[in-house]
Amino acid sequence: MLAQLDRDEEVLEGFRRREPTAAKRLVARYWDRAYRLAAQITRDVQDAEEVIQEAFWAVVRKIDSFRGKSAFGTWLFRIVANAAYQKRRSRQSRRRDVPWDEAKAVSMFDGQGYHVVSMSAWSPCVDDHSR
Repeated sequence: MLAQLDRDEEVLEGFRRREPTAAKRLVARYWDRAYRLAAQITRDVQDAEEVIQEAFWAVVRKIDSFRGKSAFGTWLFRIVANAAYQKRRSRQSRRRDVPWDEAKAVSMFDGQGYHVVSMSAWSPCVDDHSR
């Protein structure tokens, strides 16, 4: 455990001193484990890679907000997990989206915006309060 703390301190000190190689050390040290976490959550290779890139960039940008109340790795993996869950949610909502061309194909309106389904097709439902 002490070796892990020492390695994290090295990365943190590199960021504090604004060393150009600090991000490279961060990636070398945590990429594999962070990728496995992201892949497990997203269940998609491409999404996991995007998540890791976004999460590591967030760590670099927000490194000054790390207060040391938890282990650095714990903080980093929480950022990765949050990014992965967000990616999964956005992918699920994209699946529910219907492309405009498909929506127009099943639309009840014509090109000028006029209703093309006859009134008898839905008017019985008006008085049926169970629907």
